[in-house]
Amino acid sequence: PATLTEDKPADLPSPGPGVGLSIGHYRLVKELGRGGMGVVFLAVHDEIGQRAAVKLLLPSWSSDARYVARFLNEARAASKVHHPGLVKIFDFGRLPDGTPYLLMEYLEGERLRERLLRLFEGAGEGVASEAALRLIRQLALSLAALHEAGIIHRDLKPENVILVADAETVSGERAK
Repeated sequence: PATLTEDKPADLPSPGPGVGLSIGHYRLVKELGRGGMGVVFLAVHDEIGQRAAVKLLLPSWSSDARYVARFLNEARAASKVHHPGLVKIFDFGRLPDGTPYLLMEYLEGERLRERLLRLFEGAGEGVASEAALRLIRQLALSLAALHEAGIIHRDLKPENVILVADAETVSGERAK
């Protein structure tokens, strides 16, 4: 269950809206990103310190049943497909004010957008193309897993892809 709290972490001098909010045992500590429909926060478990990401539907969309249903369908759909290139969703629900949320795996790494800018800025074209093709292949395999389950990703863009460490890949990293 989600609860609203008035206190905020001491190490965050000027929190934005949502920072300090508790959702179960997780406290929102930092805004990570904002899109057209939602805001994603870094959250930390109060007792064990585990990091997670929490996505909240923006208030302007939370009162529209169609968008709330779409948001919750995202959680249901994503939890059905298991693939190493897809973020894991652990929980979803509603805050006391009715705002829907998703509790997800926190990804630590570099955004694809920044990597591509670096690759094509400093490297020779052959090196950059080889690295870009490797990442594109990983993304294509992730999308194929979604499509096999009848799911279409509606917001795929370089800002929404994180490159994370993965010892199971030849390159040592994976696009998620």
